Amino acid sequence: MKKTLLLLAFLSACQVSETKKGNNSPHQKLFDEVMAIHDEVMPSHHIIAKYRDTLSKELQELEKEKDTAKLNRYKQIHQELDYAYKAMDLWMREFDENWDKKSPDEQKAYLEKEKEKITKVSEKMKKSLEMAKNRK
Repeated sequence: MKKTLLLLAFLSACQVSETKKGNNSPHQKLFDEVMAIHDEVMPSHHIIAKYRDTLSKELQELEKEKDTAKLNRYKQIHQELDYAYKAMDLWMREFDENWDKKSPDEQKAYLEKEKEKITKVSEKMKKSLEMAKNRK
């Protein structure tokens, strides 16, 4: 089920990107920049999910042991992964695919805000992946 939802979200985001290509908005370049940031990190979304699932299993095992420092570190990494995963989902759900129906000034303001948001999501995803890779 998770994989199906992930695939649908990815295809939906790609569809938004494809739908808006070639439109006559004066802010098409800004839209393309926003989508480029999204497209760069979106493939990491499923990797984050795998790390998150793996960490859940590792946390169950660690709870049986007495190593509270390692347990706490793994819990924090799991939380970071979960936050990054959900942040991308939220960004994709909330992105207004009808941004080009707004006035030019509204388009610019909207896309600048979205660029800032997706940049933060990207940074969060990269950071959480790095933490997961270096957890041992």
